[in-house]
Amino acid sequence: MIRSADICNHLYRLARERNGENVEIELNGVPVLLLQRHEDADHVLRARSDNYRKNMAWFRQALGASRFSEDGEAWRIRQALTHGYFTRFDREQTCTLARRYATQAVDRLMRDSAGGATALDDGVLRTMTVSVLVENFFGIPYAQTGIDLQRIAELMEYGSAYSFVPSGETGRLYLDGLRHLPALRRRVLEDLRIFRDGSVPAGPMLHDMLVADADPASDVVLEHELLTFFAAGAETSAATAGWALYLLARRPQVQERLRQQAERIASSNEDWGWSELATFDDLADFLSETLRLFPPTPIIARLAIGPDRIGPHDIAADQNVLISFVGIQHDARLRPDPWSLHADGTARKGAATGVNTAFSFGPRICGGKHFALVELMAFLTVFLLHARFELTTQDEPRYHWKAQMLREGGQPVRVIPISRPVDALATRSGSVVA
Repeated sequence: MIRSADICNHLYRLARERNGENVEIELNGVPVLLLQRHEDADHVLRARSDNYRKNMAWFRQALGASRFSEDGEAWRIRQALTHGYFTRFDREQTCTLARRYATQAVDRLMRDSAGGATALDDGVLRTMTVSVLVENFFGIPYAQTGIDLQRIAELMEYGSAYSFVPSGETGRLYLDGLRHLPALRRRVLEDLRIFRDGSVPAGPMLHDMLVADADPASDVVLEHELLTFFAAGAETSAATAGWALYLLARRPQVQERLRQQAERIASSNEDWGWSELATFDDLADFLSETLRLFPPTPIIARLAIGPDRIGPHDIAADQNVLISFVGIQHDARLRPDPWSLHADGTARKGAATGVNTAFSFGPRICGGKHFALVELMAFLTVFLLHARFELTTQDEPRYHWKAQMLREGGQPVRVIPISRPVDALATRSGSVVA
């Protein structure tokens, strides 16, 4: 039996043993076709997307109906509600916020390492990403909301843990954990009440959410949409930042080359922002490779509405299909030596690159893709300017999936300060670097 938390380890194993092949597997007693070929994933996610609906019933039960779980017209209503804000966001403002909160985060990580920590604190990265998200779209510092991110992370873990539970097996497999779910969900929804009671100024995005919430025809619930916003919007970037720091530590020569380029950017303009980062091609390539090697969302589930055929496989109505981004992005047909970091200018070229596929593709592509890429570029630049990253173990990763792919035990990285001037913009924004 494959438990959901271990699914990523099986994805990497299958990507090595059955590279470039689709695989019929049995997942906790349920027959599933696992797609590892980009062309077949494109068939499901884009060409025949109308024949494949999302299969995320447990996420709906854990987080409520939201853009994350819904399909069809319910999904289109929710997409229209927030998509415009994620595609027309202010890139310079996002960079300014990312610099401020990355400076705070790297300072905390350096102090943790100086105190003996041998792994990155995922909570520090999560707070960094959600701080940029909340202040950018709601105009209020996250620290003033009183929201407990750990509770949201636990709720997401429940949704992940039950993703592959076969019908009728819930009680036998997971009864003990289920006892805690109602109380946890209630506490999270209580935390989010401040967005409804007037404590948070109703800026444009929140105003639109409240209007949709008040419309019975929309079936939108404010707290459910906010859960998706906090969970999916912050967790993906936090997981990617962690994997990027791990890769920097594993490849010190790449780290030093990127640091030198970051220092040239910072020395040319102390108020650097997106106009400068948009030309930082080597960092964009590195970020794409991070997403390819360690996709934060490594798998998505679809259920066939009607019959279909994928290669030699006949697909029946109600058949489960899983798309493995791990398999697709490590396909040796598409990239020679797919298990290595490619820092040769090819990282963003071709179909199965991290920047092109890790956020999914087709009509249901992740709406926050461009926002995440901008803030991650700024995060990584700040990290490179302020610290050096070293591995604390050479052990290969074991993966833990809880809606995002994390490393079991945390990223084994020590964060060491380097001598350089304090970030002037971050300091003026209220951050202090020790």
